[in-house]
Amino acid sequence: MDFQISNFKSQIAVLLEYFRMRKYLLLAFSLLGLFDALYLLWVYTSPSRPIVCLGTGCDAVRASSYARPFGVPMPVFGVAAYLVLGLLILAENLSSQRLGRSLQYAVICISGGGFLFSLYLTSLEAFVIHAWCAWCVTSAIVVTCIFVLSLFDLPRPLAPPNPAEARARFRTHIVLCALAVVLGTAAFVLLAKHGELPDAPENSPQALAKHLVLPDSHMTGNLNAPLTVVEFGDFECPACGISEEAARQIRAQYGDRIRFVFRQFPLTKIHPMAEKAAQASECIAEQGKFWEGVEKLYSGQTDLSADALKRYAGELGLDQNRFNQCLDSGQMASRVKRDLADGHALKVEGTPTFFIGRKMIFRPLDFDTFALLLNQELAARSSTTAGASTPSQTASAQPQGGTGTESSAGSGDLFGSSPAAGFLGGAQSSLAGCSEAEANKLQPAMIGTTDARQLLGSASKPLVVDVRPPKEYAAGRIPGAINMPADNFVQDMSKLPKDKTIVLYEGGQSSGGDICAASRAAGRALLEHGFAFEKVKVYQDGLQGWRKAGQPVQH
Repeated sequence: MDFQISNFKSQIAVLLEYFRMRKYLLLAFSLLGLFDALYLLWVYTSPSRPIVCLGTGCDAVRASSYARPFGVPMPVFGVAAYLVLGLLILAENLSSQRLGRSLQYAVICISGGGFLFSLYLTSLEAFVIHAWCAWCVTSAIVVTCIFVLSLFDLPRPLAPPNPAEARARFRTHIVLCALAVVLGTAAFVLLAKHGELPDAPENSPQALAKHLVLPDSHMTGNLNAPLTVVEFGDFECPACGISEEAARQIRAQYGDRIRFVFRQFPLTKIHPMAEKAAQASECIAEQGKFWEGVEKLYSGQTDLSADALKRYAGELGLDQNRFNQCLDSGQMASRVKRDLADGHALKVEGTPTFFIGRKMIFRPLDFDTFALLLNQELAARSSTTAGASTPSQTASAQPQGGTGTESSAGSGDLFGSSPAAGFLGGAQSSLAGCSEAEANKLQPAMIGTTDARQLLGSASKPLVVDVRPPKEYAAGRIPGAINMPADNFVQDMSKLPKDKTIVLYEGGQSSGGDICAASRAAGRALLEHGFAFEKVKVYQDGLQGWRKAGQPVQH
């Protein structure tokens, strides 16, 4: 009898020890998962932050469209889940027997949901994204361990509550949490100082030769030049419209030393009129006025309806019936889709994207930056006699309206390496152009003129930021606005206060209707760098709307 009692007591002791160990393990895994999710959230809130990862899969995963469902960074869900799990496990120590069982069920449900969701995310990495994120895999393993441990404990009867032992376990758990905070902070600081930014996409010489320039691509300038510049553009993209002025100057002043090529890349998900406008440009090219059509469509990009496209054709002096038949029949759709396919093959993700030699640059370019990049490329080739430090002021080649196949036989290495490779590319750009990835990010709140007037008239006045170039800012601005041009916004935005409402605005023609407008891109940059959502506003009517409302303008 004594032996049976002793054996029973030993079994109870083993059960209690397992119970304690199970609690400690569950809490430890929850804290590990919370650290994992917090680190991922930190790097997800800005693509310019380096990430420590085994291999390169982490950057591929965080750059995918699945990384921000409904504009919310995926790690937010992990932070919430692990935080709730940790609190439930702590609360179980101080709960009654009945409540303790309910808390166990809650842990099972949350960790079970996390387990199923991690299976889904892991399958996306394996079969859709084709890249593995070590941090995501770690989170999947952690939540699986929590789920399995919580299931193992469910069939076992709960021991009667012992207040003294419960308080002791709770104190031990608090010590464990404090230790985790110390170790986690140290690890976070160490990780923040290491890691690498994602490399700008690179293309092989074979891919460039096959997809960058086709025999019938639209070309102008010196068709036998040693350097080729290619633009993938979208006629409805405001960022492309901004770059068009610089590109037009480049074609005029560098036309004797470069071959300039235009390829279609309409972003139909965010620019519904872009594909038809691209087809219209091809119909214009059919009548020998492609480059005139490019200028016309960019200048009229606020109205690219079918009627407007036909009106532009008439203004260009085209055969109206021939153009209308070409546009209405959709006969140029296949050509536009071919350009799109080539762009995707070259890792083009948005517009404007420029290829200058081998180098791919995704962002609007002003003339000075464009000229600097060209000079560096031309100097690297040492194949011109006009000098590489200043643009040529001599007579440039006349634009070529057609697509002539003879232009594919240009001499020299069109895609040679450059000492400036990577300059302005990738995640370190200031504000990029139009892309569907940008559309999937958390967008700043938009306000109209009425809301803007109320904010400016309130006791806690907001800080108004004009993101236009300095010359436009000097010509007229909303009273009290400071100037922070979009081109240098990311570098300068650390000067902005985080405790004050910030209202961003520009000219007013496109800031409300397009995600790649400069003011909206600036707002996204603020949100990615820790500014509170409720503190960031974009005045969509801009200076134009301000004037129309009869509001004063400062000069």
